[in-house]
Amino acid sequence: MPSTVVNLLIIVVTILIAISGFTLYATYISTQGLSLLQQEYVIGISKNIQITLSQLTYKGLQPSYKYFNVSYLVWVKSPTSEITVIPFVASPQVNPYYYSPPQTQNASLFFSSAKGYIQVKNFSFTSNVYSPQQGQFLGKVNAYAFNISSNQTYILSAKIRPGQIIILWILYYYNGKWYRIDYTYINPTNAGLGLFALSSSGNYVANSGNLNNPAPHIVTSQGGLGFGLWFQQKTNATTKTLILNVTISPTANGDNFSILIWEIGNKLYVGTYDYNSKTQYQTYLYSIAQGYWYFINFSFGSLLKSTNSVNITLYSSTGKLLNYTKNGLSIPESNGYISVVSFGSRSLVNVISQAFFVTLQSGNSVSLTSFYNVSTIMLKNGFVYNNTYNYNWTIVHSNFLNAIGYWYFVYPSYPPPNVINGILWYSPSGSGNGNNKYPSIYYIPEQGYNTYVLI
Repeated sequence: MPSTVVNLLIIVVTILIAISGFTLYATYISTQGLSLLQQEYVIGISKNIQITLSQLTYKGLQPSYKYFNVSYLVWVKSPTSEITVIPFVASPQVNPYYYSPPQTQNASLFFSSAKGYIQVKNFSFTSNVYSPQQGQFLGKVNAYAFNISSNQTYILSAKIRPGQIIILWILYYYNGKWYRIDYTYINPTNAGLGLFALSSSGNYVANSGNLNNPAPHIVTSQGGLGFGLWFQQKTNATTKTLILNVTISPTANGDNFSILIWEIGNKLYVGTYDYNSKTQYQTYLYSIAQGYWYFINFSFGSLLKSTNSVNITLYSSTGKLLNYTKNGLSIPESNGYISVVSFGSRSLVNVISQAFFVTLQSGNSVSLTSFYNVSTIMLKNGFVYNNTYNYNWTIVHSNFLNAIGYWYFVYPSYPPPNVINGILWYSPSGSGNGNNKYPSIYYIPEQGYNTYVLI
């Protein structure tokens, strides 16, 4: 073959290869350019997203308060008229950037109307989701989502446990793909989520005379009086710091006496004080630890085989008996009309979650089961469980109790109230020993105001 022909073929092949390469390059550049333009467009939208959240509002879920309903006002500004959001709850373990919505989201969106709060209509979302930057694949998501309007306010509501966070994804659909153009997360615990409990109270005055209820007296009884409470030491008590002060005025001689629980440092004491003789008795109980909950209970009365003395028990939060003291304190045996009770101190050393008292009716055939059940209920259910229903049931089904008084100091939202009145169930005159009458319900008024700490 002549050399001219060979050279011509080489030139033709070279030109064809160059044309093919240019075509492939042009196609690649065109595709990449389109992809880059899409990314730039989505990135431009993401840069103009603004998310604004209000302060936290919340309420604990009774009776154990292991979960909370939390709410925020949320406002999203977007250059688009409508956006898609996916809210969900997560337990933080890694960077929130990598979290994807779970099947159980425990979060929803609402809007306000003349008829109240109405849930935003949701839809089932099943799709791959990408980030705007380099189109990074974030994962396949199966969740429910909400379409909301830009520049409007909604209510973000979630059910969480303390320590969990709420994540809000902002999504945008463009050219066949879903992009997560923004996200934010909220930690309600850092914003003050938790339960408030009493650090100090005013004076509670329970006067059976005010209730027009004659003897046997509802507040104190020589047959049997029991008192118990849950408490925790928050900081070290550098001076004598009261946890409980119960002052009783007997009807027989009018000589007031007090039963007191206090601490110095980490040492817990129980004592009595006779205002007439100026005599004080005290007993050391236990060295307590900061941050741990304790249940203390004392009782006395002739039917409890504790005449002129007090039985005292101290338990840990797991129900372990830490101390039992009998006949440790001298106390008069008497009925009484008036009992003045105060809890804690203004020094914020301790926190008290709840307390009770119970009194027995007199009689030779009185059963003590329901009397001791009042203490057992509070101990077994723990320091935050609301026992209102249980105590109502107990006195309704017992013919041997004069009264049950109950204070529940746990408050599951902010701000806690300045005053919390106690609840009082008491048997009407003439009930007991087979004469079954439904108990009356009253309240134990507080004089003064309360202080609280977060637990």
